[in-house]
Amino acid sequence: MDELIEENMGLVISVVNSFSPKTASERDDYTQAGRIGLWKALNKYDKSRGCKLSPFAWNPIRWEIIKEIKKQKKALYCSIPNGYTSLYCMEEDFWDKIPVILQEEEKELIDLRRMGYKLAEMANITGNKIPYVKRVFYNAIKRIKEATKKSV
Repeated sequence: MDELIEENMGLVISVVNSFSPKTASERDDYTQAGRIGLWKALNKYDKSRGCKLSPFAWNPIRWEIIKEIKKQKKALYCSIPNGYTSLYCMEEDFWDKIPVILQEEEKELIDLRRMGYKLAEMANITGNKIPYVKRVFYNAIKRIKEATKKSV
């Protein structure tokens, strides 16, 4: 199995390159994820079915890399550009200041989101439609960002 993985690392590298990793660390992470995808493909591959390995392995390699990218994005959620801090990473004393700038409905939606609810779940809980909840929630985020800009 190890020999097959090493023989097909060119395929993994070509899939990795299609994602245009920005750093060497990203490239290494994607390559490792691609190796896992290749290993999964090799476990399912049946040569007697008449399919070549490379087209068969392409999607499992690609999906493992996509999962790695999602995992990295989730880990980096705390570093939002433009100096903003994520909802999940703000200090608790910050949340004490929010009631001053937000309406009750906005505070409720922010609290639900901080608890991990998604927009559809928030809509069900509040009894509103998803587009309305989305608009109110993002307006609250905008107001929070404006307030933090002014205080900095």
